[in-house]
Amino acid sequence: MSEYLNNIVYGVKSFLTGMKLTMDHFRNKKELVATLQYPHEKWPVPERNIGFNHSEYNLIRSRLHVDIDDCIACMQCERACPVDCIKIDSIKPPKGSEIDCGMTSNDTQKKMIVSRFTIDMSECMYCNLCVFPCPEDCIYMVGGPNAEKHEIDYEFSQYKRDGMIFEFADATDEAIRDAGGEKWLDQRDVKLAKHNDGVELKGEVKSVKPDPITAPIKTDTPISTAKPATQTSESSGELEIKSFNDISDKMCRGIAKKAFMAAKRGGKDAVAILADVAQALSDAGKMSDEIQSILDGLSASPSKAVAPAVEAGGDVKVESVPDAPEAVEMKEFDIKDLNAIEDKMARGTAKKAFIAAKRSGEDKVEAVRKALTDAGKLDTATEDLLNSFSGAAAKVSAPVEAEKLAESTEEAVVEPVGDLPLFEIADLNGIDDKMTRGMAKKIFMAGKRTGKTRTEVIADLRAGLTEAGKLDDATNTILNKLGSGN
Repeated sequence: MSEYLNNIVYGVKSFLTGMKLTMDHFRNKKELVATLQYPHEKWPVPERNIGFNHSEYNLIRSRLHVDIDDCIACMQCERACPVDCIKIDSIKPPKGSEIDCGMTSNDTQKKMIVSRFTIDMSECMYCNLCVFPCPEDCIYMVGGPNAEKHEIDYEFSQYKRDGMIFEFADATDEAIRDAGGEKWLDQRDVKLAKHNDGVELKGEVKSVKPDPITAPIKTDTPISTAKPATQTSESSGELEIKSFNDISDKMCRGIAKKAFMAAKRGGKDAVAILADVAQALSDAGKMSDEIQSILDGLSASPSKAVAPAVEAGGDVKVESVPDAPEAVEMKEFDIKDLNAIEDKMARGTAKKAFIAAKRSGEDKVEAVRKALTDAGKLDTATEDLLNSFSGAAAKVSAPVEAEKLAESTEEAVVEPVGDLPLFEIADLNGIDDKMTRGMAKKIFMAGKRTGKTRTEVIADLRAGLTEAGKLDDATNTILNKLGSGN
C-alpha cells in the first residue's frame, strides 16, 4: 500500500516539475526556445583557434567568390582546379586598338576582357587550390580571413542545379564586340539556342528537300478520299544516317556514320556522301564485300523515286518511277576540279576566269581555255582536263529539270578563290610536329602583320619550312587544303 502511495506522490511531483519547466519556457520563449527558423536564421560559425592566425593561413571552406575587376584572365585558377569546375573565356583586343581593359587594384594593366568566368559550386570540392596561384588575389573563399572582402556564405543550397552555377564576368556584348569578339558571341548564341531547343524538347528538325524527279498521281477518284501513304527513308529516296544501321560491325558502322555527317554538313548530294563513306572505310582498312554490297544498295535507292498512285477503289498503290537518266551521272564542271592544275599561277588564272564566266553566264570551259591560252599557261595536262568536261557536256543532253537542278547547285557553290581572306592561325594546329607548327605560326604572323594575301602567306610557309627541312607530306597536304579554301 505504501508503495502505491509513493508512486502517486512521485507522479504528481514529476508532473508539477514538468509544468513548471514548460511555464518558464512559455514566459521566456525568446531566450529559452531552441527552435531556429532555418533558412531565415542560421547558427553563427564559432571562432576556432588552431594555432594559426587566420590572416596567415586560410582554413575557411566556403563559397568561392571572384573580384572580376581584378581578374587578368591568366587562367591559373582554371588550370589548378582538379575537377574543372572553373570555366574562363577571354577576348584579346587586336593590336593598335584603343580599347582600355582597365587596371587592377594592384595597378596591373589588364590586357584582355573576361567574357566568361563561371564557377559550378555543385562540382567544387572546396580544396582551395585555385586561390593560391592567383597573382592578383581576386579569387577566394568568402568569410574567415576574407571577411573584409565578402561575408561568410557556407550554406547556399538551391532547388535547381542552375542556382549553383555562378557567373562573375560582367563584360557587355558591346564591349566584347568592340574587342573583336564577334566570333565568340556567335558561338555563345548557337550554344544558347541548342540549350533552349533541348529544354523545349524540340530535338532535331530535319529539312525536307524537294525531289527533282516527281511522278504524276493517277487516280479516278478525288484525292481527298485517298488514304495517306507512309513512306520510309528508302521509299522517299533520301539518304539518312539510319541507312547505315545494316552494317553489322560496330566500328565500321561508326566510321560510316561519322563520314556521312561530315559530308552532309558540307552540303553534298547522296552520291558524293556515299563516295566519302566508302573512302573513309577504305582508309581505315574496314572495307569488306558485305559493306560494299550495302553501299551499292544505298547508291541504287536514291536514283529511284516512289510516288503514290491512287486506284479507283481509293487504295493507295506505290509505283516506282524509272531511274533518272543521264542527269545523275553527268559530271558538272566545278571550280574545285581546277585544283588538279599543278602550276599555281595557271590555277589562279583558271579560277578567276571560271568565276567571271559564271557571273556573266558564258561557257566556263571555253572561258578558262581562252584565259590560259592568252596567259601562255595552257599545257597538255590542263588541255586534257578541259576536254574531259567539254566532251561530257557535248555527249549529255539533260532534261529541263536536271538543268535547273544543276543551275541551282552551281549558284550555291560560290568560291571566290582569288579573293579568299587570310585563314586563321588555328588552322595550322593540324601540323603534328611541335617545332614545325611553331615555325609555321611565326611565318603566318609575320605575313599577317605585313598584310599579305592567303596565296603569299602559303608560299612563304612552303619556302620557310622547305629551307628548314620541315616540309613533309602531311604538312604539304594541309597547305594544299588551305590554298584551295577547303
